[in-house]
Amino acid sequence: MISTLSLVFILVELVGIASAIHALFTVRTPQGTVAWVVGLVAFPWLGLPLYWFFGSRRFEAHSRAMQEKLLTHADLIHQVRTELLPFKTDPERVEPAPAAALASIAGQDFLRGNRLELLIDGKATFDAILAEIARAKRSVYVQFYIMRNDGLGRRLLEALAEKASEGVDCCFLIDSFGGAAITPRVMRHWRARGVRITAFSALSGWRDRWRLNFRNHRKNVIVDGRVGFIGGHNVGDEYLGKNPKYGRWRDTHVRVEGPTTLQLQMVFAADWYFTTGEILDANWQPHDPAPQDAGQRSLVLASGPSDQHERCTHFFLHVISMAQHRLWIASPYFVPDEGILQALQLAAIRGVDVRILLPMKPDQYLVWLASFALLKELDHPRIHVHRFTGGFLHHKALVVDEGFAAVGTKNFDNRSFRLNFEITLAVTDARFAAEVAAMFERDFAESREVGPRAYDALSFPQKVGAKAARLLAPIL
Repeated sequence: MISTLSLVFILVELVGIASAIHALFTVRTPQGTVAWVVGLVAFPWLGLPLYWFFGSRRFEAHSRAMQEKLLTHADLIHQVRTELLPFKTDPERVEPAPAAALASIAGQDFLRGNRLELLIDGKATFDAILAEIARAKRSVYVQFYIMRNDGLGRRLLEALAEKASEGVDCCFLIDSFGGAAITPRVMRHWRARGVRITAFSALSGWRDRWRLNFRNHRKNVIVDGRVGFIGGHNVGDEYLGKNPKYGRWRDTHVRVEGPTTLQLQMVFAADWYFTTGEILDANWQPHDPAPQDAGQRSLVLASGPSDQHERCTHFFLHVISMAQHRLWIASPYFVPDEGILQALQLAAIRGVDVRILLPMKPDQYLVWLASFALLKELDHPRIHVHRFTGGFLHHKALVVDEGFAAVGTKNFDNRSFRLNFEITLAVTDARFAAEVAAMFERDFAESREVGPRAYDALSFPQKVGAKAARLLAPIL
């Protein structure tokens, strides 16, 4: 007779084969499909838990919720888009012209009439955010990935509680993984003070009960539908440079005043609806701070694992293809896939000055190590790699030629491409692009150029580790 242990092994193998068939239909890339199929069939004891926690690339529960929202709230969505029509920039008037295609990728129009302000590092960012919260009359919507229960975290929550006591609707959405420090007890305390705080979670239904790998990585603040903030900062004392391990935390946010703020608010409203089932009673009347001129043109591009197509990947591929003579990129986590690597190589071949700004010190060692192996593949005279030495570099920004720049939450890694809910502000404005370029110049002055060949300087164990970490890129 077959022993119980043999039956268990047979059952595990059968489940592995069934999961491999599931991977054939659901994993988006051929390389990923091959890796999962081989792992699930040959090593089911290891492959099964990894696949069901990390293998999915589409968040079905969120996709269903957004489809429901589109059906049940079509009138509200139509009303908002109608309100924004006077600020819409016709595609033929977008400069640089190739950027017009980003509107189709984003499903949003470039809007004129905005005033944009770069906020460098934590003090400037949170001083500006808290100042706007203090001026709030109707609503404050806050969303961050990481939320610490420390000095800055309590300062922000206290500011919201004070406005809530005045009758302002204060909603705070954190990610259940990144906001783990905000325990149920802490939430109850601030809810009692009037702050409507809740956590975005991928564990929304039985089909998605294993989807711990999906995270909401967005960092936004919207005040009265009038002013918004978007960028790389989370909430914690380390973002003010108070962590001795990292020292200065080099990060960037953007203050947005104008119609594009409503695009930010639409993204927050969708995330809030998914989490709570509630439609926000928000202000949807666009604010025009620049009535005497066209203002600065921008759009918000949100992406995530519920997208039918990979908007984040498409965004980066298109932006890289736009570059004619300058492409400068800052990212703390640089683990791009083959398509992005080839696009960067092609840009260099076209004669584009490609500069990649990365942190010198890591906060995620495997990602940092994998970047060495990837940069080795970008060995080209026009590709320059810089490691920031003035602290820990965390901002996510890029500038293309003289007329385009972007700041947001998207990293150059698989997690941003396919697993995280992300958001980016894309701007077609020469003045703003010049400010971002000047910011890069200052960062380069505090950096050391290491070149793609930095891999060659690693010790043999580090080279082995870099190559091994490179293989893990799809789940880093």
